[in-house]
Amino acid sequence: MEISLKEEFSLLSGFADLLGTEVKNGILVIPENKGKGYLRGFRLDNSINMLVRFYEFNDNLLAKRFGNQNTLNRILFSFNNIFPDADSKEKYSGDLPSMQIFKGKLNIETFYPGRTKFNSIFIGIDSDKLAKTLGLNHDNEFFRNIITSEQSILFEELLSPKIQQVAIEIIQADIPDSLTDFFYKIKAEELICLTLKELFKRENPTTHALNQIDVQKIYKVRDTILNDIAVPPVIKDLAFQIGMSESKFKRLFKQIFGDSLFSYYQKFRMKEAARLLKENKMTVSEVGFKMGFSNLSHFAKVFEEHIGTKPKSFQKNR
Repeated sequence: MEISLKEEFSLLSGFADLLGTEVKNGILVIPENKGKGYLRGFRLDNSINMLVRFYEFNDNLLAKRFGNQNTLNRILFSFNNIFPDADSKEKYSGDLPSMQIFKGKLNIETFYPGRTKFNSIFIGIDSDKLAKTLGLNHDNEFFRNIITSEQSILFEELLSPKIQQVAIEIIQADIPDSLTDFFYKIKAEELICLTLKELFKRENPTTHALNQIDVQKIYKVRDTILNDIAVPPVIKDLAFQIGMSESKFKRLFKQIFGDSLFSYYQKFRMKEAARLLKENKMTVSEVGFKMGFSNLSHFAKVFEEHIGTKPKSFQKNR
C-alpha cells in the first residue's frame, strides 16, 4: 500500500480512502481484511490537533510526507513506539521508543513491512500558539530557534519514563464523553511541556539547515550502529560510507539526537545491558561480553556511569 500525506493530519482521510472505509466521530477502524486497530483524531482547539495511531496492516506500507510552506508555521511532536514490541527485543529493529520534534518542508519517505505495529501519538501546534503560550521573549535559545526558524528542523530524544507514562495514559484513557476534550487537551499540553523540558537540557542550541537526503543518511548510520551494538562505531568509516565529511556528519548527528555519536551509542549500549541483566537470563560476564567488552572491569565502570550502580548490584536488586 502507498499513501501520500500533504498535511500532517490528512492521515485519517488518506487512510480511509486507501482502505475503502470512512471516519466516524474522529475514529477510523482498520477493516479486518486489511489489518487491525484504529486511528483517532482530535481537534483540541483551532491551533492544536492530536492523532493517536494504534494499529498494524497485513501488507507493506510506503508512507510519503510532503512538506510545504505552511509546515514552517506548524510544529509537530511525534511520540513513537510507546509500547516497544516484545518480539523485537533480541535485535534492534528501528523501533525505539522515541520522540521527535519536527518543523519544515522536508519530504520524507518511509517503508514499513507488513505487520509493523504502530503505537504512536502526533501533536501538531501552530508556532504562534506555542510562542504565545510560553511567551514570545522566552529566554531559552532552543525554543526561540524552534519558533523563529525559517528552515527545516528535526530533533529526536528517547522517550523518558514520564513521557511514556503520559502517552500510555492517552492511549488507555477511559473518559466520559463530557470530559473527553478537557482531558485530551491537558494531556497533549503535558506532552509538549515534558518534551520541551527534555530538549532544553541540550547544551548547543545552534541549528543548521537540513535536507531529506542528509536526514536519511544520518538515520541510516544510527540504525547501522544499533543493529550491531557490540561493535563500537568509527566515525571516519561511517561518514565515508554515506559520502559525508566527518565534520558535517558529527554536526548533524549531534543536532538531531542531542549527543555525539559515541555517547549516543554508549547510552543505548548500557540501556540494552540493563535490560538483559533485568531479565536475569544471563550472568554479568555474559552480558558484558555480548555488549562487546573484553574487559569486565571496564564494562562495570561504564555501566555504573550510565545506570548509577554496578552491574551485579543492578541485577541483584531487580
